[in-house]
Amino acid sequence: MTARIVLAVRESQYIEPLLHYLHHSEYGEMLRITAFSRLDAFMEFMTGDELPDAVAGDPAFIEAWLVEGRSTVPWAVLSEGGELPNGRDLAGGRHIAKYQALPSLLEAILQLSDLKRVRTAALPKEATLLLGIVSASGGSGKTTVALNLAKQLGAVGLSVFYLNLESVDSSGFILRMPGSHVPGLERLLYELKAGGAENKGGRGQPKWTDYAFRHDSLRCDAFRPVENFKEMLQMSRQDTLDLLEGLAGAGSYDVVIVDTGAIEEERAQAVLNRCGVLLWVLKNDQASIRKTERWLDYIASPHSGMQPELVNRSRFVMNACTGAEDDRPLSAALRLDAVLPYIPSWGLQHYGELCLSSPQFIDGIQQLSRAIVEPELPGVFTGIPV
Repeated sequence: MTARIVLAVRESQYIEPLLHYLHHSEYGEMLRITAFSRLDAFMEFMTGDELPDAVAGDPAFIEAWLVEGRSTVPWAVLSEGGELPNGRDLAGGRHIAKYQALPSLLEAILQLSDLKRVRTAALPKEATLLLGIVSASGGSGKTTVALNLAKQLGAVGLSVFYLNLESVDSSGFILRMPGSHVPGLERLLYELKAGGAENKGGRGQPKWTDYAFRHDSLRCDAFRPVENFKEMLQMSRQDTLDLLEGLAGAGSYDVVIVDTGAIEEERAQAVLNRCGVLLWVLKNDQASIRKTERWLDYIASPHSGMQPELVNRSRFVMNACTGAEDDRPLSAALRLDAVLPYIPSWGLQHYGELCLSSPQFIDGIQQLSRAIVEPELPGVFTGIPV
């Protein structure tokens, strides 16, 4: 779904770079902006029959429009003062800083429109897709792929939960964690164990939303990274399965993206067996390919103790490709579903959230999202349920 936005500002030179960035960024698929620099043209459009999803503009434009009494559309004033933070409530509207980084500006406008995909009634209540992100080798960029997937799926209106099960949560190296006073995963794990032991005492299942916080930059929910390293090391296979079952059965999320650590860990083994789709992230080298193939061979063997259909639930993406690779031989079981590009700027010392804003990488993630999510949740990208 695309949000229709009207932008009304007095400077025409403000509009051109914004629209140029919009058309060459991830927001091009989410926002359709009609821009005006003349008050009379803006007023004529706003008195027509086709109302937009939201309006953002200079105070003079917004005031003239509100006088006409057509304020049923969400609106925001673009302020040049900088004294108020984005999202500050006004009398019936919002405040957005006019001059700020373009991704932040467009994100604020997107939130103003409150873009949501209406979940298709045909989907059953427990149609939560558990998407496990795994890798047979370290340093494959697994967490970067997982975070970008969470952001892009949230952008199309899906309700997404990002669950990091690494012993050391590496998402903190990419994301700036917002302040939050919710109890978090450590407390939830305690409650799950206590609930299992004392179920007859009437404790029942925990309320999942009490332990999660909203990650606005990712457009998804998540747990705060676990501070007690020992807590993650002691998290068992059964603990992990209980956690996944709880998130899947909560009825709050369309997709739960599960970011794993080393594949031989108990937590990762639980993800392999429980998740409906497994996305294997490979590095663009022979060692990563061979390790992945060896794991697939082991999984398919009778003595592995793993579910025989696990390979059928597996999808594969090659990360950090330069476009000049030789044709690396792959086994029949390892057929790539997508290829993601190498981004040189990520080698800089403070790359941080650059990992979530590369147009090239985002384009590859969007193609990957369509390939692996649309078959599981029909209509997400096409808008037409099968």
